[in-house]
Amino acid sequence: MQSSAMLFSSSKTGHFAQILTSGLLGDVVVNQLTPPDPVVIQQWGSMIIQFLVAGVTIWATIRKALQKPEAVVKVPADVVPVIAAAVVPSAVSLPAADVTGE
Repeated sequence: MQSSAMLFSSSKTGHFAQILTSGLLGDVVVNQLTPPDPVVIQQWGSMIIQFLVAGVTIWATIRKALQKPEAVVKVPADVVPVIAAAVVPSAVSLPAADVTGE
């Protein structure tokens, strides 16, 4: 029972332990948890984006590989509608441009 009394500030030792632990935690928060510089943030952001792109690419590749092939329906050629291609003359005669400026 004596050791549990140390964790609470109702006793003198618990009060000192609380002061020491809060001081140590405060020191860690102030000195160790400083914000990173912008270069580090940019590097981490770039790495996270690359991991996300890689994950989506792998997921799409696996999903495409596991797809069932579509059924191919064979029909006779006379059933398929054919659109006649427009006849385009190979040489179009245009009026010659006036290069003299008259």
